[in-house]
Amino acid sequence: MIKITHSESFKKLFFTLFSVVILLLSVNVPGTLAANNDEDYLAVTTENPNIDLGELEFSLTPLTKGELTIEVDAWLAILKARATIVSEAEILVSQKQKKILAAQEISDISTESAILLDKSKNDKAAAKELKEDLDEIKSLARDIKHKKADKAVDELSKTPESLNQLAKKADLYSHKMQKRRELLIKNLTQLREKKNDALERFQLVLSSWESKGGDGTELHLYANALSGTNVDLTDSDAAWLTIKGWLLSQDGGLRWLANIIKFTLALFFIYILSRTAGKITDAALNRNSNLSTLLKLFIKVSVRRVILIIGFIVSLTLIEINVAPVLALIGAAGLVVGLALQGTLSNFASGMLILIYRPFDVGDIIEIDGVTGTVHSMTLLSTSIKTFDNQHLVVPNNNIWGTTIVNVTGSRTRRVDLVFGIGYGDDMVKAEKIMLDVVSRHELILENPAPVVKVNELADSSVNFVCRPWVKTENYLDVYWDITRQVKEEFDKQGVSIPFPQRDVHVHQVAEITEK
Repeated sequence: MIKITHSESFKKLFFTLFSVVILLLSVNVPGTLAANNDEDYLAVTTENPNIDLGELEFSLTPLTKGELTIEVDAWLAILKARATIVSEAEILVSQKQKKILAAQEISDISTESAILLDKSKNDKAAAKELKEDLDEIKSLARDIKHKKADKAVDELSKTPESLNQLAKKADLYSHKMQKRRELLIKNLTQLREKKNDALERFQLVLSSWESKGGDGTELHLYANALSGTNVDLTDSDAAWLTIKGWLLSQDGGLRWLANIIKFTLALFFIYILSRTAGKITDAALNRNSNLSTLLKLFIKVSVRRVILIIGFIVSLTLIEINVAPVLALIGAAGLVVGLALQGTLSNFASGMLILIYRPFDVGDIIEIDGVTGTVHSMTLLSTSIKTFDNQHLVVPNNNIWGTTIVNVTGSRTRRVDLVFGIGYGDDMVKAEKIMLDVVSRHELILENPAPVVKVNELADSSVNFVCRPWVKTENYLDVYWDITRQVKEEFDKQGVSIPFPQRDVHVHQVAEITEK
């Protein structure tokens, strides 16, 4: 038996607790250090606000979520500062427009007032109107908020010369303000370009931060609010200068023109690539004789369409369209579309099964639900059949796969089944020999398998023979028609009758019986 004293138990308990504490501290140290590192971290990607997007993406890759948070805040500050400058410039443009309109109105009113001045001496209404015009000139001068304008109005004397001189000064002031405003709009276009550059880099940093666990919902809303260019259509001059500046800017019209050209060239290249891939696929499939023509056509068309669809989706990135939401929308709508198009999907599945199991091919004569015709073409949803009287039928693939398919031309050879009847009084050996001679003379009838001519039935009014020669499938109807005609001619020449339904009526005279 082993005895353990209280002192030894206490020592063991102490060492156990001490080990646990050390272990917990060692676990928490990396997190504490990481937190301290994040707090001491300073944004480095904002040192060059015009950093290349590719370089910025590479710089963001090794950063942690905490470091990226600081980078997001730094780029947000740059974006906000540039957006503020743009807003202030837009306010100045609007104020300049108001001053220009006020100066133009002062010029117009001054000209009219000079004319009213002569009439006001004898016309009280004209005098009243003149006083109102002068008051309005003073009010407009205060709106301009320019010392020279206020001085010119204050020094105005009620003479036609001074009013005309004021009109000229107002016109000159309006022209100067218009030139300054145009220069300000040009500078505003450049400021917007800088804001858009910062916005593009901010969105890149924001996406990198979200990929590592950040929640940027509100920041995305802020970025979306700053995107685009506001155009005041009520101000035609400013609207035209803004649109013109956007069209000639590197981040505006020129950029989109280059993107559209790239997109167009990409679509043309994809089209050529799809055609080339289709031809290569067609050449490769033609070497395989085991594949049906329908399957070859399906694979060829599918290769072309897949390349076109994938190429088009990839090309959308050239015009700066994010295809990820589009693909997500397509995936989400797949279930709804599938439920809405159950019949179509059933036809699609039947079409795939027809292509895989190949019950018929293009050019085959088939019989389906009482309809007989030649297979003209087939898609995954329907099959096109041309009847012998040249009617064009489109049959859903589900109807074809769900019923019995009779492929008349599915084999290389086919047996012609003919029935000839002779009278009971005719020579059966002679009739059999006639049919064998006719069959043996026909050049389209195959020797192997050998033709069969036998007595098959003793019918009500005839002895029926079966005549069964074998022919190539494409010669079936020609042999059928030729043998029928030639056997009838030979029977007529050699006196063999072919019975036909008839009814004999015998009339008997019955003697009248009289009672004696």
